[in-house]
Amino acid sequence: MSSVSCDLSSAPSSSFDAIIIGAGPGGSVAASSLARAGLKVLIVEREKFPRFHVGESLIPYGNDIFQSIGVWEKLQQAGFMRKLGAEFVLGNASASVRILFGRYLAPQYAHTFQVERAKFDHLLLDHAISLGCQAWQECQVQKVSLSDDGAKVTCVHDGKTVELSTRWLLDASGRDAFLGRQLGLKRTDLGMPKKFATFAHFTGVARNPAPDDGHITVVRLNSGWFWIIPLTAEKTSVGLVQTLDHFKSTGMKPGECFEHVVANHAETRRRMTNAKRVGEYFFAGDYTYRHLENAGPRWLLIGDAAGFVDPIFSSGVMMAVKSGYLAAQEVLTAERAGRPLSTAACRRYTKEVGKMCHVFLRLIRMFYDNHAFEVFMTPRPHQGMEWAVHNLVAGNTSAPWVLRLRIWAFYLVCMLQKRFALVPRLSFEESANCAS
Repeated sequence: MSSVSCDLSSAPSSSFDAIIIGAGPGGSVAASSLARAGLKVLIVEREKFPRFHVGESLIPYGNDIFQSIGVWEKLQQAGFMRKLGAEFVLGNASASVRILFGRYLAPQYAHTFQVERAKFDHLLLDHAISLGCQAWQECQVQKVSLSDDGAKVTCVHDGKTVELSTRWLLDASGRDAFLGRQLGLKRTDLGMPKKFATFAHFTGVARNPAPDDGHITVVRLNSGWFWIIPLTAEKTSVGLVQTLDHFKSTGMKPGECFEHVVANHAETRRRMTNAKRVGEYFFAGDYTYRHLENAGPRWLLIGDAAGFVDPIFSSGVMMAVKSGYLAAQEVLTAERAGRPLSTAACRRYTKEVGKMCHVFLRLIRMFYDNHAFEVFMTPRPHQGMEWAVHNLVAGNTSAPWVLRLRIWAFYLVCMLQKRFALVPRLSFEESANCAS
């Protein structure tokens, strides 16, 4: 893989058609889309790639975007673990359900990948560079100044302060939300409690037998959940997500709390009996938010810079790459017309990002509601609802009306379950001698 570093002194000018803040999946997809259309694109990234990042499980409805920018074959050949589905298990091991994408979805959505983000993000950035983008790493953006004609971007790289100009500014800075903070954009917590995640890589974690060995496993607890993501033949990503209030109530340090919860749930004990941690623990918190405005005349927010809900259904990367692609299409439409984004275009983009967010937010709220989750976990679901659930877990945010009816029926049963026990009740508790 070629180097993705570019010294400022090698840049022929400080003027670009588009500048993208952030070289993660959303930024690289946007850059690739714009470069394929012939625009002069600069990506500025504060870190040095490759670098560690959380969010290692992809979902199938992001596949189309990778194909559209010409990187799908590179992903197929990169050696990432194939993900054919997902598994959901109660922490006390009393119930489980497996979702196989190929059962209900079209062949192009029958699989995706589990990815080490350092390698995956580097591959996407390298692909953007192969299409003609410039990339400045370890480059810190200090401020931007917007106008009707574009933006001025002040950044520091290699000890030098440089002012750049661009017609289009796309913010893919992740949860730093650089532009949202600078513009003081209104944001909402979406009515969700703050979460706290503790995660690390391990060897020796017990896997499902083939062909399900590439599944993500989600272990549902009474006070949170674990992800178990197989990354290579030996390495597995394991993370614990709790509400911030619950984590604080334990009085433990993050790693100590992680190990305590693992030891006190049957499913995680079984999985982690022979596990050995590789490297340090990582932490993430306070990540439920959404900016209410995602675009202006010369700027757009992409991925986590626009908002992030919850990692439970692995929606983060898919929403990043889809919003990156959509943002690029809005730019190209306006560019061809020789004008800034119209008010209608800004509203359209914000609405589309909001629609994706809403689909996952509804699914996430179902997951955290014990009675609704009983419907999700039923071992003998109605075929129509099973079809709906498979599409939702796979990330289908643009369902046709027939599927939308099935999704509506699924959520109706979830609501009725609170009163009528339409499917068997579940116990989320561990045995009396096990604390959560």
